[in-house]
Parts: sequence; C-alpha cells; structure tokens
Amino acid sequence: MPRRAILRAVLLAAAVSAAGSARAQSADEPLRRLDERTLGLSSSGAGRGAAAGVTTTAGQGAPLAGGDYGADPSNAAQLAGGDYGQPTPDPGDLAGGDYGEPRRAPEDEEERLQGAPGPIAPSYLADPLAAGPGGFRRPLLRRPSAPVDDAYAPTGIRAGSFVLRPTLETAAGYDDNPRRVHDDVKGSSFFRLRGELDAQSDWSRHELDFQSSAQIRRYPDAKSLGYQPELASALSGRLDVTDRTQINAQLRASLSASQPGDPETSGVEGEEISRSVGATLGVAHRFNRLSLRLDGLADRYTVGDSKATDGSKIDNSDRAYNAYQARLRASYELSPKLQPFVEASVDTRDYDKKFDDAGDRLGSNGYAIRGGAQFEATRLVTGEIGLGYGRQTPKQSGATPVDGLLIDGNIAWAPTALTTVRAAARTSLQETNLTTSTGILDRVFEVSLEHQFRRNFAVTARGVFERADYKGSSLRQDSFTASLEGEYKINRDVALTGSFERVWLNSSERGNDYVASIIEFGLKFRR
Repeated sequence: MPRRAILRAVLLAAAVSAAGSARAQSADEPLRRLDERTLGLSSSGAGRGAAAGVTTTAGQGAPLAGGDYGADPSNAAQLAGGDYGQPTPDPGDLAGGDYGEPRRAPEDEEERLQGAPGPIAPSYLADPLAAGPGGFRRPLLRRPSAPVDDAYAPTGIRAGSFVLRPTLETAAGYDDNPRRVHDDVKGSSFFRLRGELDAQSDWSRHELDFQSSAQIRRYPDAKSLGYQPELASALSGRLDVTDRTQINAQLRASLSASQPGDPETSGVEGEEISRSVGATLGVAHRFNRLSLRLDGLADRYTVGDSKATDGSKIDNSDRAYNAYQARLRASYELSPKLQPFVEASVDTRDYDKKFDDAGDRLGSNGYAIRGGAQFEATRLVTGEIGLGYGRQTPKQSGATPVDGLLIDGNIAWAPTALTTVRAAARTSLQETNLTTSTGILDRVFEVSLEHQFRRNFAVTARGVFERADYKGSSLRQDSFTASLEGEYKINRDVALTGSFERVWLNSSERGNDYVASIIEFGLKFRR
C-alpha cells in the first residue's frame, strides 16, 4: 500500500506539472504587453515640414527655422504634458504601494538597447509645450548583460561604462517636384546621406546620454536648393540625489535649412540657414505616488542672411530672439496602468530688435495648461492623451493672439504579435516672419500601420494630415502625406530601405497648391 500511495502521488504531481506547462503562454502568441519598443514613438517627426512640402517619412523630417524650443531632443517621442517616451512601469515594481523602490534594468542587452530613446527628430519652432518634462524616472538597477537573442538586432559598441550606437544611412531616389511649386514643375534625382550617434551611460545611478544626427540632401537637377543640411545634438543628464529626488539638465544645438514651398521663404533664392542653442535645468521629486517636476528652459535662435530671387541680400538679423520658459508638471499614480497629470507653463520670446521695419513691436508672451493621462487600457492598447489650452500674445498692442485647443497624444494597439497600429496628434503655437500674420496654430494628426512579414522584413503604411492656420491673416494650409516604407535587415549591421511618398498641399492662397511624389532606396549601416 505505501508503494501504491507514493506512485499515485508521483503521477498526480506529473499531471499537474504538465497541465501548467500546457497553459503557459508561448513567445509566439499574439497577446503581449506593449512596451516602449512596441510603441515605437520615435519613428517620425511630422511637424510643420509637411505643410511646407517636407517629406515626413520616418527619420527624415526636416527641422524648422529656429530649432525646437521647448522640445526635449533626447527623446523624440515626448509630447506636452505627459511622461512620453518613458517605459510603462512594471506592475511588479509598484505593486502594494512600494513606490520608493528603484525599478529593475531590462533583463538583456537587446531589451536595453532597443528600449533606448530613438534618434533626434526635429519638432516645432517655439512651441511652449512641444515636449512635457516627463515624470520622476526611477533609477535603474543594472544587471549583468545577457547575449542578444535576436539575430538581426544591433549589439552596440561597448566603450567603458557607455554603449555607443552609430548609424550611417545612404540613399538615392527621385522627386518629381523638388521645388514644391504649382506651375513649371520639373523633377530631379537626389541623394541623401545621414549619420546618427547615440551614447548612453550604463551606470547603477545617474544617467548621461548624448544624441546627435546630421543629414544632407542634394538635387543634381535643382542645385539652387543647396544641400539642405540638418543637424541636431543634445547632451542630457540626470543626477539621482536620492531615491526620490532628481536633478535633470540638458544642452542642445540645432541647424536647419529652409524647405521648398514654405510661404515664409517664398522670396528666397536657395536655402536659408537657421541655428539654435539652448539649455534646460530642472528638479523632480516623488512624494509616494505624487510626483512634481519643475523645469526652466532658455534658447537662442538666429537666422543667417539669405539671397533674394532678384539677387539682393536679405538681412535676417531682426529674426534673432531669445526664448525663456518655466513649466511645472504634477502626476499621480492611481495605479501602475493609469497616471493622470496636469501641466502649466509660461514663456516669453524677446527679439534682439524690439521693432520691425514697419515700427511694430516684436516678441510675445505665452502660457499653456494641459491635463491628461498615461494609460494601459489592456495588454494590447497603451498610450498617452493630453488636452489643454494655449495662448501666445504678441507684445504689439492690438495684434491678434495665437491661441487654441491643444491636442496631444500617442496611442498604440497591437492586434497581433506582428502588427502594430499607432495614432498620434500634436499641436503647437509657432512664430512667423510674415508681416500679415502674428503666429501659427499648427495641428498634426498621424496614423500608421506596421507589419513584420519576417523577423528581418517590416513594412509601414503611414498617413499624416496637417493644418497650419496663420493667425491674423486669411492664410491657411492643409497638407496630406501618404507613404509606404520598408526595411529588410540583411544582418545585425546592414539593412536595405525603400519608401514611396505622395504629398498634397492645399493653400488658401491661389497658386500655392502642389503635389509631389518621392521614391527612395537606401542602405543603412548600424552597430
């Protein structure tokens, strides 16, 4: 009898173990938790460029004149008000109200590399809330790195306590309307060269990150457009004073060329170069579930002299200005899957020249308030939504203010393990050099569908709608961009890329409408 009892116990334990294994979710099942890699929020920077005839394919958006005031170029995914671009907290880190514990580092090297912020994406000019300061970031507890399992994931380059991720991309294609004009349309081939570098610290406390990207584009049959240079660099740091207090700082710089079809450079021959430098200093503190963050920003914008279509010189010294901003954000973790926030900011923009040639006062003062939440509705749907109101009041008495509803957000839905649908909305209040307008209320709405046909082959379909409303004038521009992008990874270090894009612009000013088609093929090298 004792032997039979022992045998029965062994058989029962084996059956229970087998049943548990059968119920476990496999890695290939479609149900999965959305993380920062699934969201892919840094894939595109569709800003005012679309209305100006700039292509908005991933990683190719052009910076605007004056740079990206208020935006955090260290994370292209961030939007106003929310902790955008930050990983969704792991319930295991926060369960039971233990909000004072640091979160764990990713389990392996692949997760840590792919979960890092993406390349710098140009955003908006002088947007008082182009990027929210984000919430309190829990320090990482580093674990020994494990080998990368994905045969097509870049491994990065270890340099002491830093991980370097360089990328070099070369591409060529054809644009049937490079000048973005309504009449006398002439196409041209083009080549494009882009380089990126991301250096991120791998420390148990504190964090230091450097990101830089540069690009040139040349049209052999439209040499008057120049090389259309783009450059954006940022050095970001976080000092963990205590487990609940952090000091955040950033130094940034950018350079960009004017884009064909921009109504603000209609009388310019060739390209117009804009530059910006800036800094941010802030402090964040966590009171159990409540987090507060205060940031101060200062940026300097200049525009180089340009050549008019009649051959004369255009003096742009009256477009140089300094922008200062202070913003406060409060967020509360109702649960690991729901974090509402409120944010407020004030800013001022002071031009070097107090008055323009017509005697009107230059500069403006503004404020913005915003509220929303970061959420994870299900294991398949996650994102951030923010709504608010912004107003930029010109210093010229009687001038029309630039104000409106602020709509910002990112939502990602993964119906299967191979398919991700994303939706995004962005609003900005921008400066303008048009004498007939006091500023621009710009809104962008984007939807994309990404599908991985194989582990090394992915295709993305994208649609972007943008409306630029020039306040104080009748000028309004609507643009729609539809694109199809593909990437085939040969191995960890080399990938083939291709894209087709169609751009439509409808302007309230007669003769400014245009249509353009762009096709491109390239080769990408990365480590």
